[in-house]
Amino acid sequence: MKTSESANCQRRAFLATSLVGGAALLPGAARAASCSVPFNRAAYERYVGLMNAEDPRFVEYYANDIKFELNIRGRSNVLDFYRHQWRYIKETLEISFFCSDATGAAAQVRSELRCTKDNNDTTTFGRALKAGEVQRVRGYVFYTLNAQGLITEIKGPPPEVLQPWRLEAT
Repeated sequence: MKTSESANCQRRAFLATSLVGGAALLPGAARAASCSVPFNRAAYERYVGLMNAEDPRFVEYYANDIKFELNIRGRSNVLDFYRHQWRYIKETLEISFFCSDATGAAAQVRSELRCTKDNNDTTTFGRALKAGEVQRVRGYVFYTLNAQGLITEIKGPPPEVLQPWRLEAT
């Protein structure tokens, strides 16, 4: 553990025990104050790196019964969704902010969506896309974690469109 991470962990433990007193002895409070957070910044950076590389191992961060936006349920269905998308869209995520504890995580990300091949499927983006179109968005993503640190739910408000779909040179 890095020194600053260790110091932050010690501060959280101190605050949990001193500010909430006996409540810190409750199972939920003790778990939230725990310094062993499996889905920490380093894990999130690996997860985003796998997503950016279109590496299917990103689903290793998901519980089998994950609830994903767009009413997609289950690890294999999320992977099927992305495999379909990757045929047409190259998405690149950049982390602006991330924090987590033992029960969940939150992130602000910027995303560039680049259409690499004409796509007439209107279900995901609401319209057909042409190769070379690019959209940039900023989103807030909230993750619910199980006791093993696996993601059980991904949700968030609709992303803010920073640049609507437009043709760009590759």
